[in-house]
Amino acid sequence: MRLRVGLIGLGGVGRLHLDAYAAAEHVTVVAAADLDPAIRKLHEGTGIALYADAGAMLAAETLDLVCVLTPPASHAALVGLCADAGVHILCEKPLAPSVAEAEAMVARCRSAGIRLFYGASYRFLPALKRARDLIAAGAIGDVLILREQEVGGAGPEARVILPADHYPPGGPGGSPMGLADHGVHLIDAFAWLTGGHVVSAYGRGNVSGETPAPEYMVMTMAGGAVGMLLYDEGTYPTELPAEGVFSWGSFWDATGFHPSGAWAAHPGVIHIHGTRGSLRILHYANALFLRDAEGMRQIALEGAPAPFHFATQIDAFAAEILTDAAPATPAEAGVAALRVLEAGYASAREGRVIAV
Repeated sequence: MRLRVGLIGLGGVGRLHLDAYAAAEHVTVVAAADLDPAIRKLHEGTGIALYADAGAMLAAETLDLVCVLTPPASHAALVGLCADAGVHILCEKPLAPSVAEAEAMVARCRSAGIRLFYGASYRFLPALKRARDLIAAGAIGDVLILREQEVGGAGPEARVILPADHYPPGGPGGSPMGLADHGVHLIDAFAWLTGGHVVSAYGRGNVSGETPAPEYMVMTMAGGAVGMLLYDEGTYPTELPAEGVFSWGSFWDATGFHPSGAWAAHPGVIHIHGTRGSLRILHYANALFLRDAEGMRQIALEGAPAPFHFATQIDAFAAEILTDAAPATPAEAGVAALRVLEAGYASAREGRVIAV
């Protein structure tokens, strides 16, 4: 059985979801809604029913699952619309601009008897999935440090700032590879990789509508590991030419989006250090390296890299709906990530470490 899926939002990441879902086993995209007529026109003749707004799509179509792929500021209203229509929902990250909105979304779906899945897509990247297995098997011993950064770009004039219709003024916001829009992936991934949760946070994040500056967060994980994030897209990279790789998956960096097979001069990397070894995870380039007392070696990976990890993700959610299984990536995971993010912002205001 294949589930009938509708998409809300066909621009940006929505287009990538649509392309990837062609490889999915358990779903068929039958409809999509987007406010922009130019974007809808790009998808004419594809066999997908196109609508100018989500309400019209929900009223006209019989759907099993709807994917909300629009900017975060619109998530609460659209999730509510889908819940009222009695359709299960996959919502992209971050779940909402604030914990309060996210909690209200969860409560509304629970009241309606609707499943709300959180789009923590990093959990479905092959390199991260294999790294989690290695950590669970004790390959690097006890985890000590997890770190990731995105520092670079083409100078301050080239910095991209997400507008108010993405992140409302006064709250978390900033650039596409900053703490709110990108770092939220890592907040969730660090907890998922270590099988624990974040217990405290300290940092500084950009506020929507205000002058951007470098962003960082230091998290203490349950068990004592430290997670570190560092971001700034308004400067220049320091990587040398030989430090790049060909990326087997599509990827994002401080200069924008790049298709699979391209040269990644500044590939995204997650470093994990343990008592007995370390992992270097090139999450988009789809490579994983383990180093321990025996030396450095590359670890074989299974599964499709970005953007086809979106197909792996939607198939996992579809299987859970079809078998009535408990969601492995529930909306509560999105709320938890936002709670950590807000703690980091609060720490900057209060000048102290904030317990989560």
